[in-house]
Formats: sequence, C-alpha cells, structure tokens
Amino acid sequence: MWSAKVVLFALLSGLSLGVWADVAPIRIGVIGPLSSPASEDMGLSVVGGAKVFVEEVNITGGLLGRKVELVVRDDQAKPEVGVAMARELVEKEKVAAVVGFANTGVVMQAAKVFQDARIPLIISAATGAIITRTHLPPAQADSYIFRTSASDDLQTVAIFNDAVKRRGLSKVALLHDESPYGTSGKQSAIQELQHLKLEPVAVASFKVGESDFGPQLQKVKESGAQVLVLYALASDAAEIVKKMEKMGFKLPVVGPWTLSQQTFLAKAGKSAEGARTAVTFIENELSSSKNQFAVGYRKINKVSQIPSGVAAAQTYDALRLLSMAMIQAGSVDGAKVRAALENLTHPTTSTVTARYSHPFTANDHEAISQNMVVLAEIRNGKLEYAYKEDANSASMLRTKSQ
Repeated sequence: MWSAKVVLFALLSGLSLGVWADVAPIRIGVIGPLSSPASEDMGLSVVGGAKVFVEEVNITGGLLGRKVELVVRDDQAKPEVGVAMARELVEKEKVAAVVGFANTGVVMQAAKVFQDARIPLIISAATGAIITRTHLPPAQADSYIFRTSASDDLQTVAIFNDAVKRRGLSKVALLHDESPYGTSGKQSAIQELQHLKLEPVAVASFKVGESDFGPQLQKVKESGAQVLVLYALASDAAEIVKKMEKMGFKLPVVGPWTLSQQTFLAKAGKSAEGARTAVTFIENELSSSKNQFAVGYRKINKVSQIPSGVAAAQTYDALRLLSMAMIQAGSVDGAKVRAALENLTHPTTSTVTARYSHPFTANDHEAISQNMVVLAEIRNGKLEYAYKEDANSASMLRTKSQ
C-alpha cells in the first residue's frame, strides 16, 4: 500500500500511479566513496538514501511521465577518481543532475566538471565550508552547485554552543586530520572560537589512517584542555577515543557528524560513550516521517542499521528538492532546473531532515540553516538527543531560518 506522502507526490506531479510513458528515463547520477574503508559509511548511505527516493518516485509514475534511473559511481574518496567519474557521468551517461559526494577534497575538484557542463549538483554529505562559495557570484554568474548537508561553519557553531556556552568548557583543544575536510574543519573551528573571543589551548593534527595518536593526545593532555573537539573521519576518531581510554585520559569529546556514523560507534565501542556530535538526523527517533524513512531505508537496502543516517537522509532530501525543481520547471534542462531550485514556489511536505520553504536563492545555495543542526550524544552505543528540548521538538521538523 502506498504511503500518504507517496500518493500526494503523485498527485502534485500530475501522474497516474505506477504508470509512465514509453520514453527514455531521467538519469540522475549518484556519486560517493563506496570502496574507501575510511569513508564508505557515507558513500553507501548516499546511495542507500537515493534508492529509497527512487523506489517511492517510480511507484508513483516517475517524474514528468518518465521513470527515474540512478547512475551510481564510486569516487573511492580520491580527487582524481572523483573528477574522472564526474566526467563519465556528464559525457558518457548524460545525466540530468547529480547528488552525493562525501569528501571535501574530492568534490572541490569534481564540482567544476558539473559547473562547466551546466548540470545541477546537490552535495548531500561533504561539509567543507568553502565548497559552495567557490561557485557563487561573483565567481560564477550562475552556480550549479547546491548543498543539503550542514557546512562546517554551521557544525562548529553548534559544537561550541554546546561545549562553551552551555557546558562552560572554555579551554578547547582541537585535533584534526590533515585532509581537506580536516583542515577546513579546523579553519571553521578557529573562526568560531575567535568569534567567542577564545583561542584553542592546543591544536594538533594527524594523517588520515595514522596508527599512533599518542604524541598528539599527550599535547592535548598537557595543555589543560577541558574539552576535545575532534575533526576526523569515523575510523580515525574511533582509534583516538580508544587511545585516550588506554592513556587513562578522560576528557569530553565533541565533533562533527562523522562521530554519528556506525563505523565510529562500532569501532570505538564503550570508548565512544558520552561523545557528542553535530547532526541533522538521528535514526532512532520516533517522529513519524523520520522513522518512516529509516524503516524504508533498512528494508530497501536490506540492512539492520543505516551506516550514516545523516548522509542517507540528506541525500533523500536532495533528490526530493531536485524532483520538485524538475516538476516546477517542467523540464530536466540544467539551466531551467537550476533556476527552479533557486526559486522553489512550494514548501516541501515529504523531506526528512527538515521542511524547506525557499531553501535556495541565487546567492545562497545552502539548504541547511543553523536551527536545523542539533547535538546528539552516544548513550549505550546509540545516538540520542543531547538535550531534552531537541528531543521534544523532534516531531516538528525545522524550517530554514532566513
């Protein structure tokens, strides 16, 4: 039986359920790191979230009377592979639009391919603050690069609102990896600390995949830090908190959304207890729309848990916004879809991380605003809301603040 939101989407699309014309499908590219041990939680969830959308939309008759078809590519978390896969999606697969990307360093190089081809890209996982800015006016007259993930600028505000303003932990140590993601996060974190008129008591870095974090953690320990802000991929973050436990070094840990991923929870085990993370989606919550999405994801992808609930939900939302733009434009032409994304005339009713009304404009390609980012805490191996007020308001999805 079709859910109410699926039927509603069909009616808004002007389509009959389960039927589409005998025409070529609308091909949408989905790209992410599917074979990178450090990043595959994100990539697999990007694809998994896209599958939930496609199953729903094709049940209702597709888009514009056409079936929707995903064209999936693995960027391996490598910039050169990401660029090659981007070109393949554009030149060989002739996709109408693209969603995905999880690694800042990859999308920073690959986005230009879509910008030059005038094909809309909605980034649904990568968070480097600079990504969308690079393509906005005046750098580009018309930007084709959009995002439904929370930028590092937003996440660091949430992190320090929690650590400094709410918990009074003003002596902050910052530990980050040396990837473009980690260095971007460091920049956003220091920028927000400056806004708070604070300086970190210690800053240390490490290479992705490093095996010994002892020297960096010793520096943090000797600094007298009250809290550790950790900007790292999930697997490295897990090794760091385990190393802290071995050193007998207890310190509150708070970080961006990578600490919400199953790799971190599984590898860190009890060492992850109490860690906090900035997120837009929590899989275990009971609000109807979010729970319905989580159940659908697990059923369609045949898994017991979503590897990265945040990446999955944000990708689903990216495709919902993209489909609305295509319906509004009455076309899959890149320029028309871009223009529609910048001026969506109807609010969303079936998105998961938030409700959107005018999520984008010509000068703002970030769908997520500060009020959509909340703090989760790991309790008994699961993500829970860190604050009761966020849990109490979870059933009322947030709307972008203007």
